[in-house]
Amino acid sequence: MINRYGELQMLFRRAACGGALLAALSACGGGSGDGGTPAAPTVPTAEAPRYLVGGTVSGLVPGAQVVLANGAEKLTVTANGAFHFAGKLAAGASYEGTIESTSEGLGCSIAKGAATVGNADVDTLAVRCLPVVLAGVQEKIQSISGMVQDTAGNYYIADAVLQVIHKVTPAGSVSVYAGIPGKPGADDGAAASATFHMAGGVAVMAIDRAANLYLADSCNAQLRKITPAGVVSTVAGQRRAACDWSNTAPSFADGQGTQAQLGRIDSVAMDINGDVLLTDPDQQMIRRVTPGGLVTSEKVRDVHGFSIPAGDVVVDAGGTIYLGELFGGRLFRWQQGVAVLVAGGYGRTGNDGKGTAAGFLSIRGMALGRDGNLLLSDHDAIRRVTPGGDVSTVIGRTVTDAAGAAAGFSYLGTLLQDSSGAIIVNDANMHRVISVSPAKVLSPLSFLSGSIGPKDGVGAAARLGYVSAARMCSDPAGNVYMLDRANKVLRRLTPDGSYSIYAGIAGRAGSDDGPRASATLLAPVAIACDQEGGVYLADRAPAGAAYNLRKISKDGVVSTDGALPSIPGITTTEYLLGVDKDGYVFWQGWALDGIYRRAPGGAFTSLVSFEALARSLGDTEYEWLEMLPASMVFDSKGNLYFDDVVHQVVFKVDRAGKASVFAGTLKKGSGGDGPPGVGGLPFSGATSLAIDASDNLYMSGQGRLRKIDAAGVISTPVLPWGYPNVGILAYGNGTLFGFTTQAMLQTPLP
Repeated sequence: MINRYGELQMLFRRAACGGALLAALSACGGGSGDGGTPAAPTVPTAEAPRYLVGGTVSGLVPGAQVVLANGAEKLTVTANGAFHFAGKLAAGASYEGTIESTSEGLGCSIAKGAATVGNADVDTLAVRCLPVVLAGVQEKIQSISGMVQDTAGNYYIADAVLQVIHKVTPAGSVSVYAGIPGKPGADDGAAASATFHMAGGVAVMAIDRAANLYLADSCNAQLRKITPAGVVSTVAGQRRAACDWSNTAPSFADGQGTQAQLGRIDSVAMDINGDVLLTDPDQQMIRRVTPGGLVTSEKVRDVHGFSIPAGDVVVDAGGTIYLGELFGGRLFRWQQGVAVLVAGGYGRTGNDGKGTAAGFLSIRGMALGRDGNLLLSDHDAIRRVTPGGDVSTVIGRTVTDAAGAAAGFSYLGTLLQDSSGAIIVNDANMHRVISVSPAKVLSPLSFLSGSIGPKDGVGAAARLGYVSAARMCSDPAGNVYMLDRANKVLRRLTPDGSYSIYAGIAGRAGSDDGPRASATLLAPVAIACDQEGGVYLADRAPAGAAYNLRKISKDGVVSTDGALPSIPGITTTEYLLGVDKDGYVFWQGWALDGIYRRAPGGAFTSLVSFEALARSLGDTEYEWLEMLPASMVFDSKGNLYFDDVVHQVVFKVDRAGKASVFAGTLKKGSGGDGPPGVGGLPFSGATSLAIDASDNLYMSGQGRLRKIDAAGVISTPVLPWGYPNVGILAYGNGTLFGFTTQAMLQTPLP
């Protein structure tokens, strides 16, 4: 058969009809003598080479996993090292590796994830994972702007950072009762999909007998209602961007529902007839809202006809309305349209007594006690006031607890009294809620950690304290430096989560140079990290109100490097310090009207005049307060960027000092993504800038993190750490760091 087939092949090559002959033979069984002609064999086509797509994973901890995707194919990776998707692709085919999901508490990014397959296996995808929390404890409750309790003992807490209402059960379980974490808005409807835009306050929420919650949604200038069935509605107030810096015009109009206009609401209380009472200190008014949404107003004036900026409000069981003076030391009773002084007076310092003989430091929370007396949060003490005006200190200041120890209060805010008679009070500066029993036994409630710090430690054992944009930076190795002004030290957070003092001696003020462990700091106000691993500080000069530039070299030696520009006789703690890639030092002060620059070995000169820049934009009304930068960063080319709270944009300043709007729309803080003049940037919360190795800017703000590319186009990215509300940002070693209440978060960038 083999020889016969070979003969036929030769015949095919010699004759034009060879193809037909072979086909005939094949049909007859390959030429077995029946006269048929065999068919031509099928010659196999060589299959094109196909290649694997993969790369490496790093940063996975034992027990963690990351799920990767390439199109429809999924791959679960549980260990560091090399990986490959099972499916092979031909040369020229495109691929796009993405992060599908990760273990809880883990954030991963993928670099070089999308390209076209060449003529070899792909092994360049780089997946990098990090724990979301580098140090500290990420609290579920980020702030307490209002707190009420229902008859079942559940607490409802207004969180103006996350823009949600939390519910805390008597057992301490915390859940989101209404709102979407990190998403500000004004949507009514089901509690889980409704949105709010609250501003920080003290008593922005009240609860009625039917367990309906009433919330001052301040940045929307509205009063919102949440029913026990979980339905959110707008009771009154015409929506407006009340927290935009440019929206400073007072708003006031009585009327029905959303036809009424509400100004800044400082406090909310329930009247005994079911009306909601709101205080508007800007208008010196009490706004009354009926259950049907009708808004009426009364001017708050004392018996002499002077207007009173009312802050907190509370109503007793008989319907008597009490008002605390905003940031003042007086308590009033609202009687027949007149504010009658009950207790307190100017020049008092928190002493007990009767009527005007007593004093308050700052009334920032009021509640009706079960005995009919008023309970007040007065800075670092809880005070009791009888209807007759007798003022006494329950605990705090000089009044100790049951064990004879100082209460240790810092800055008390909202408070209430529960069914057991215990006073529940929020200590805002310490981020804790404390129960004070009738016997004066203090017990921090378990749903908050109750320890701000700073305190050295590793990971969750560390406590980071508070920090601002001017007082945090990161070096190229990914170390984060945080200025601890109260203790006169600089602290460092390393990539392994270790938090400790880096320079200075805790509690010792001074200006001694030398090794960082023995050097001293006097009154530092700002820091900046350079590209060599050094840290610059702006520290108070030993004499006068001026500041010196001090440097900690990468070897840990502290030196003083001359004076910083200042205005004689004018002091402030609002300063910014920066260093670019070439070692130029930049300095900005709230009263300096501009940014100053010093070349290496040179002297400081003016780089940007805020007055000139503001007037070039058409401003005339700000006088010397033309710009209010929150932070400044530098790109790889040496251009400077700063975010301006007043104009609500990011400015770019080139090496020659020419400033221009880089991102956002002038005086339009609200808005979405888009290029300059279209997109908007939120400036209603703490803002901070960071810049990555590709010159992309990241900006924090109220409710969300924004990304700004090299062309100034704003986007809202989905980063591996999810949607936390971070205040202060820094970037180093491929990692974006975000400081949030009680924790330092981190997310790897591609």
